[in-house]
Amino acid sequence: MMSECPESSESEFPYSFSTDGRLRHTHTGEPYRFRFHPRDALQTETEQRRLCRFLTQHVYTLLQQNFQMRLEEHSSVFMTPGALEHAGCLLLLLQDRGTVQGGLWSWKITAHEGLETGSQIPYLRWALMEDYAVIIMNPNGDLHNKTPEEHVSAVWRRLVCVSAAQHVCVVAHGYGGLAFVDLLCCRMEEVQRRVTAVAFLDSSHSLWHQPLGKAGRDWLRCHSRTWILSTKALNRSVGSLKAGCTQISAGTQCHDSAPAVCMESVFRFFSKTIKPKAPPTPFEIITRSRSRSHDHNNNDKH
Repeated sequence: MMSECPESSESEFPYSFSTDGRLRHTHTGEPYRFRFHPRDALQTETEQRRLCRFLTQHVYTLLQQNFQMRLEEHSSVFMTPGALEHAGCLLLLLQDRGTVQGGLWSWKITAHEGLETGSQIPYLRWALMEDYAVIIMNPNGDLHNKTPEEHVSAVWRRLVCVSAAQHVCVVAHGYGGLAFVDLLCCRMEEVQRRVTAVAFLDSSHSLWHQPLGKAGRDWLRCHSRTWILSTKALNRSVGSLKAGCTQISAGTQCHDSAPAVCMESVFRFFSKTIKPKAPPTPFEIITRSRSRSHDHNNNDKH
């Protein structure tokens, strides 16, 4: 079962989320400020734990009450209703390693910039608008599987493999990308058969230091896109001879902000990959045929 988070009292953590998703002081309304104790490392750590616990509790409540997501206790993940029976697209959200729990990309960004920037809720909302089913992974809160790689493998075996999804799309942030590529290395044929597209967001994976082989690298070139930190504008090409796949700018130099900045670009990539290019309509075929015939006649006159 997922580790329990004791509830924080107002005296311990006198902050709450406003209607616009920003963390503010309960009485003064001032934005959250982390209380750093330069001479007391233990007190600083206690402050961080209180913050993480509060954010985790709040996001879990939103997932369950506002989106009716169900907790799959053995793997410690949240799933939208009927996720495994959904025959369309299944979206997997995989965050970085560390203290951040399921439903969050970054507790720091969530605390200082709000839920719309630091949590996975905007991705969940967009996915539901596109009629995706969603599984929110939780590699840092899974007590049964001790590493992110083990967690991703367990979720794949227990849930994704038995799902009815026609397409599986993955968003992997930071170390989450390395954990996904580890899964690809271990279950190459299964992953290639089920996964349609992968979005790597400032990912820690390596095409050359992980044992992918040529088949794995070739598959990633065709089915993935990597957003990397850059001073360039969002979606501008960021080339690299060692990249081995399409690399574009994340539009930010902040690792924790990358998922929020890239979100629209990520879903456009998924839509383009999932939906095959439509065949030309009869009108287009006739128009092209007439155009070629007209060009041919003009050439004969000359």
